Amino acid sequence: MFVVLAKALIIKEDKILLIKRNDKSLFGGGIWDIPGGKVEFGESPEESLIREIHEEISLNIKLLNVIDVNSAIDKNAPIQYITIVYISNYVNGTIQLNDEHSEYAWVDIRNNEDYKKLYYVEDAIVNYLKK
Repeated sequence: MFVVLAKALIIKEDKILLIKRNDKSLFGGGIWDIPGGKVEFGESPEESLIREIHEEISLNIKLLNVIDVNSAIDKNAPIQYITIVYISNYVNGTIQLNDEHSEYAWVDIRNNEDYKKLYYVEDAIVNYLKK
């Protein structure tokens, strides 16, 4: 089984938005992530991402382009995750976290080693800094 995820590396000045997954989360509990989630049947990745951004953090963003595509296999289930990460710009809004996340932080894109991040977040940051 495949699961497609659409995620956003949201840029505001020289900072990126990280959101911490709730400790009780089955995937990445207590680890820092970027906004986004599963692409639902019939949605494009872009439509899914805009929906997820509104559900998770209530921000308005402008999607720019794909910065990374990643693949990982779940060790506990027969699932392969395909993660598409988009660069996006913060437009406006005030962050309101849903119950999937416990904290958020705007962090320097070049100095964020203190945050334990999911693998695709690290890869997206590296790719962004290469450009």
